Amino acid sequence: MHRPETANTVVHIAIDAPDALTLPVLVEVPDEGPPSVSLSVAKFARYLQREGMRSYETLRKYVVAIGKLKDYYTLVRGGEAVPSGELGSLIEDFLHAYDHGSVLGWTDATQNEYVLCRTAVLEYVKFVMDVGSATWPANEVRFVEACRLSWRTAKHAEQSLLFHTKKRLRKKTGGRKKNSTGLRQYKPFPANYLDALLEETKNPRDRLLFSTLAFGGRRVSEVLHAYTHDVVATNEALHYRLAHPRKSLIEWRTLAGASVRGTRAEYLKSQFGMLPRTEHGALPSKLGWKGIKFDDEAAQTSETYFIRNADKELVALHRKYLHEVRQRVPRRHHPYYWVGEDGEPLTQKAVEGQFLLARKRVEERFGIDLSGYGLHSLRHYFGFYCVDVLRADLLMIQKWMGHTHVSSTAIYAHISPETARDELRKAEKRKGSPAEEPRQPSAIERHGSTAIGVVDTRRLTRKTA
Repeated sequence: MHRPETANTVVHIAIDAPDALTLPVLVEVPDEGPPSVSLSVAKFARYLQREGMRSYETLRKYVVAIGKLKDYYTLVRGGEAVPSGELGSLIEDFLHAYDHGSVLGWTDATQNEYVLCRTAVLEYVKFVMDVGSATWPANEVRFVEACRLSWRTAKHAEQSLLFHTKKRLRKKTGGRKKNSTGLRQYKPFPANYLDALLEETKNPRDRLLFSTLAFGGRRVSEVLHAYTHDVVATNEALHYRLAHPRKSLIEWRTLAGASVRGTRAEYLKSQFGMLPRTEHGALPSKLGWKGIKFDDEAAQTSETYFIRNADKELVALHRKYLHEVRQRVPRRHHPYYWVGEDGEPLTQKAVEGQFLLARKRVEERFGIDLSGYGLHSLRHYFGFYCVDVLRADLLMIQKWMGHTHVSSTAIYAHISPETARDELRKAEKRKGSPAEEPRQPSAIERHGSTAIGVVDTRRLTRKTA
């Protein structure tokens, strides 16, 4: 496989900060001499991280995009001082090359990749323009100055610079065309093998987790954020509460016995000296949070709604997990419900690994291939069941699945061919088959021998007389 040419690489370094544990940085690897960290890119990434407006994964993609800009300047432009008349097109030429994959072994960029790269480059250039040149080390000064001149020498920068990007993103003129590599497929886990998957999952923790995903319809990242007191059995029914990992409100008692109310981020810091898992950066313990529509917008919490009577069926498994599985693992100082064999918060990678093992056992048992189904297919099963079996309203499914927009719910609204045929037959039966409908008289039968387009000469003769 051909690998693109590059003079940079992205690494994640540990940082001592109150709001983050790691930071993505760009390391320049010259042909001669030791590698060095790009200070301007590191400062830019840390600035965005401190502002808290970008996820860690987006920060990483921003650093990768700026690394490609540096590759273009170094490997294509030669890294030399370019006349100011040509610098005005440096960034524009780079984006055009990135868009079409015309240099350094790049491939055509997709719509999302292109827009993200463009945004990252523009924000970086604006950032370095606001910072004094004396800040940067000698090996970066020339590149930073090239970016500044590229911006300043372009006429009407906001209007004309990168004009082709604005034009291509304008949908009224046809939009920016992107390559089609096939239809996107959404796969709910096969209903006839779901019970077998749960049977082949011997660990009570994993069986409970997979059941929660399939019968509760939530994302695995949302489920793994739960604290121990978020999952309770009340009136022989399991209640699973979801809460924003940083902003959700919570009450707790300090060691002095005082009652305190604050956010979950404040609770983690004061009681456990931890950051929310959304801020763990590149560590294995990191978790994402895509965003959900909360039942209680003020507290930013929501309930999990179970299908197939699972809220009652899972109570015994919940108690077995707490009183048997968790008793065997080391106790750790954290509030999380799901834990690994070492007692630390369970990682998403570990869950995916256990799912693959269970899926392999099902494949061997039935002699089938389920390689196209991942952990997220359990959430798709929930959506499929609600539409295909329950015939539930789309707005109601939106609430059960926690989607902010109903258009997201529609993605999960699969209808099987069998159900489509059954519904068509039922509709025809309600309407009545053609053989049972009363036969309507023809035009000739209604008007005698006079048909449409034929003149009745007798009536015409009488009228003339």
